[in-house]
Amino acid sequence: MLLLTIFLPFVITLVILLLGEKRIYARNGILMAISIFEFVVVLSHSQAVLAGKLSPMTLADLDFFTLTFNVDPLSLLLGSLISFLWIFTTSYSIGYMSGEHALVRYFSSLTVCLGATMGIIFSANLMTFFIFYEILTIAVYPLVIHEETEEAYRAGVVYMVYLLSGGTLVFFGIILTYYLSGGNITFTIGGIPQLVKASPAMLYLLLFLFSAGFGVKAAIIPLHVWLPRAMVAPTPVSALLHAVAVVNMGLYAFIRMIYNIFGPALFAHLKMNNILAVPAVFTIILAAIAALRMDKIKKLLAYSTINQLSYVILGASSLHPIALLGALVHLVYHSVMKITLFYSAGTIIKRTGKTKIREMSGLAKTMPVACAGFAIGALGISGLPPIAGWVSKWYFVKGFLELERPWLGAVFIISTILEIGFFAPPVLYAYFGGNIGSQQVQENKHTNADDDCRFEAPLDMLIPLAVVTILSVTFGLFGSLPFVFGRAAINSLLPK
Repeated sequence: MLLLTIFLPFVITLVILLLGEKRIYARNGILMAISIFEFVVVLSHSQAVLAGKLSPMTLADLDFFTLTFNVDPLSLLLGSLISFLWIFTTSYSIGYMSGEHALVRYFSSLTVCLGATMGIIFSANLMTFFIFYEILTIAVYPLVIHEETEEAYRAGVVYMVYLLSGGTLVFFGIILTYYLSGGNITFTIGGIPQLVKASPAMLYLLLFLFSAGFGVKAAIIPLHVWLPRAMVAPTPVSALLHAVAVVNMGLYAFIRMIYNIFGPALFAHLKMNNILAVPAVFTIILAAIAALRMDKIKKLLAYSTINQLSYVILGASSLHPIALLGALVHLVYHSVMKITLFYSAGTIIKRTGKTKIREMSGLAKTMPVACAGFAIGALGISGLPPIAGWVSKWYFVKGFLELERPWLGAVFIISTILEIGFFAPPVLYAYFGGNIGSQQVQENKHTNADDDCRFEAPLDMLIPLAVVTILSVTFGLFGSLPFVFGRAAINSLLPK
């Protein structure tokens, strides 16, 4: 069943291509069915994974590597998150993209992304990981250029240059790992043992190759340039980039690198945790400052994402169980809160045709669900109770205090102040501004909803928005399933 979660989306892609542009209801039904199926199958592995009963599955055994897949607590955590959010991304896409052009290309690319993401998450070794890592890169390109404008094509070029360059560095890192370990490129609890015998110089080179390569998808400054430019894509694609697949795969790769390639003991011995902390802190602060200057909603959210991603890198590289737990649950919470923000922004853009922060003025009166979702997501990302973000930030600060590195804990406090600074204007405009935004609701030229619709947007957009908004609050109050999977992941990443 695990292999189905990886390869069935590729089969469904062929079905979508065969259905063509006209068989809309059949295509939409299949898309929703495969999304739900993926989540059910991934979650069905949870009991066996938490009990430690599953073993790797080899699909092909070649001379130089094996195509092998595995489910462990970390991949269960990410797989559950991605497959769950994909259900809402699919529904939201169906509503948002209704009536748009090239929908066969759009949904087939989206489905390939699902299969590639599952392949990355459940890969048991570096080469299997790399194959799907690059498939994801290529599959996202048609989504970035979907609007087919000059700006979209330019963004697509920047995207491909950065992402393929990053992939090249990762490939060199895999070759170096193969050489240093005598052919062992399997993700291993405690790290690949043969690397301990390698020279420090070669290991630092390996750290650079992987960090720079993975750092592109994880949008570490200055490797982040592609992400704000890719905001020219439709909003569901922005949600895919920021909250569901692409950047999360960069973070996932960092965690695998630290704990299953180098291993925590070797990583700490060579002080690599201190090395990795520098670009992470740099990115957290600079991205937040950049966000203060943004006047477009999606650009603001882009820099907010860049700011938040390095939280996970900083927490994961700490090698401390509390900070690592903060990193794992923040990966989940940020995804849910950021997708809430993008769904809200997308609903506003679709209904009003406006993209700037000032144009949200007074919009809460006519679009209460979208504005409430945006406000709740903004509060959560800023780390204010009772929304989910405050929980993970508390674990970050607590972990770094226990490590006796209070200055790293202070980074999160400074970042929170900056986040409040750039999220306050759109929320204040929406609730306390004039009626500029409200007047635009009736003037939108791009929505497919009738002007006399009882709702502010189609239900297949509003329902996903409402669910993820509720989840953002629920996780802030109760923590819930991410903590169960997160603690299990820590036990496998930091064996006693």
